[in-house]
Amino acid sequence: MANIQIKERKIVELHPHPKNEGIYGDEDIEQLAQDIERSKWVKPLIVTPEGTIISGHRRWKAVSYLGWVTVPIEEKEFTDEIAELEALLLENANREKSREQKCREGLTWEAIERANSRQRQGSKGSGVGSTRDVVAKRVGIGSGINYEKARKVVSAIDEAIIAGNFDKAEALRKTLNNKSVNAAIKMISSAETFNEIQHTQIQWILAKLGKKFCGSIWIDITDSSDVWEKEKLGSLSIDSLPPLGIGDDERSTVQYIDVIWLTGSNQITAAFEVEMTTPVYSGLLRMADLVTLCPNLNFPLYIVVPESRINKVKDELKRPTFKKLKLQDKCSYIVAEEMVQEWDIIMKYGHLGSIKEISHNFDSDS
Repeated sequence: MANIQIKERKIVELHPHPKNEGIYGDEDIEQLAQDIERSKWVKPLIVTPEGTIISGHRRWKAVSYLGWVTVPIEEKEFTDEIAELEALLLENANREKSREQKCREGLTWEAIERANSRQRQGSKGSGVGSTRDVVAKRVGIGSGINYEKARKVVSAIDEAIIAGNFDKAEALRKTLNNKSVNAAIKMISSAETFNEIQHTQIQWILAKLGKKFCGSIWIDITDSSDVWEKEKLGSLSIDSLPPLGIGDDERSTVQYIDVIWLTGSNQITAAFEVEMTTPVYSGLLRMADLVTLCPNLNFPLYIVVPESRINKVKDELKRPTFKKLKLQDKCSYIVAEEMVQEWDIIMKYGHLGSIKEISHNFDSDS
């Protein structure tokens, strides 16, 4: 066995392994830095000759924070990137980890196994189930089924981050790490069901208000069979879209708008797009088409969105196509949560102008 040689190396010459943060996240080093400062000692880092850190990322951050110039290291060479990655995981095998970190380790072990299988070229590998069980046991996350559930949660966290929904990502992360995998799965399922129902609920509320204040309403033909409070949305809508004094192109656009309020003389009073989960761009595009085809329209356009998506809508409105049409000036938004809370009061005591009163301009935070 070769003698282990410890030497000092400049901190600025070292850099984190590219996969480390993706697996273990940006971890807090404040307490570790205090411990190192108190003891004046740090366990040697394991690094490659090129300066890639394999073991000791938190220690490296801590001594950097403390202003050290050099740090003790043990230099190791690896045959390839896969060998480096295996060493990274093995060096972290005995540390305390969250469920998310364990799951991300599992995903990395799966990637390593796939790479090794390609190198073996054709040798018979383990089946999906057995690989899943082996990985689950290796990272300490319970059964293969439990690992699969954790994977789904981690995927949902990543999707939320990509979508810019950081609150959702953090809520899922806390539930996974502080409660259980099943609690996080339940949270995902509840959110999916909630969002799906919310769209129908908002359309139903708008339909009820529209019938009271205007006399008749139109529901997007693709949603007419959806049910809320034991009522089909289509039963609240007129059977066919009237001429409206517009051409065929305009009518083909209007019929796919989520909810339209109509006067007794079949004139549009207001148009609503409900954007709970669907891509915001598609709803705005329908509104943009309507503005383009009917440049002299004299009725308000509303986007109904959950509070968490308001900034997303504002960002989409900055697209050149929408800016050119000044769509942000022609549309207002209604916060879905506010509508759900206040609609019954508006139904009892409100009037047509009540909708405008609960709406917000896109160029204002009021």
